[in-house]
Amino acid sequence: MFKLTINKEDIIFSKIVEIAKAINEAISRLDELVKKQIKGDREGVTAETIRIKSIYERVAMIREEIVSMLYGEAFLPDFKESMMMLNQALYNTMKAVKDSSRAISSRKPNEVLTKTLGDGLLTYLTTITEAGERLISMVSLMKTDMKEAIRIGKEIQLMERNGDDVKDMLIQRLYDSESVADVISVLQIKDVIIFMDDILDYMEEATLSIETLYATLKA
Repeated sequence: MFKLTINKEDIIFSKIVEIAKAINEAISRLDELVKKQIKGDREGVTAETIRIKSIYERVAMIREEIVSMLYGEAFLPDFKESMMMLNQALYNTMKAVKDSSRAISSRKPNEVLTKTLGDGLLTYLTTITEAGERLISMVSLMKTDMKEAIRIGKEIQLMERNGDDVKDMLIQRLYDSESVADVISVLQIKDVIIFMDDILDYMEEATLSIETLYATLKA
């Protein structure tokens, strides 16, 4: 029975890593989507949106598999609770990527806003991409080196705070451009910025769930 539990834990860890890699893939596609939007490539934007939705659906399936395992097998309550928190945080991260792509592709944004905020959005995505890469490292190390996983999590938390500064700058530039864009375009870009902020926020939640797991294991 003990051996069976270890095997099931290994499966859950591997599925968590699979989700993190999928998130990173989706972030890469989001970066391409924004670049194509800036270039005015609407067909390219639509194609990237479809790819991101496909990744999201794959992550949703893996999430359900993890939930089923956690409730269908005999795990320690603290482990189950922490992994549920992590699983949900990662799913929410992926959903925020999908929502960002949907907000961009829902209608053609105002060209002035796109040119004004394009570089800032790409800068924001650079931070998100770096955080996504660390997310993979963090969850990959959970099983073998929890202290190192937590250290990488601290780096993600720092990126989230740095991302807040970029978000505030983008929002301010957006409001400064209200005179050259219609209200719907302003609201559309604001949604894009907020959803991108959610990506980093949910990554931070993922780091906190790992800290919680480590604290319960030490207790």
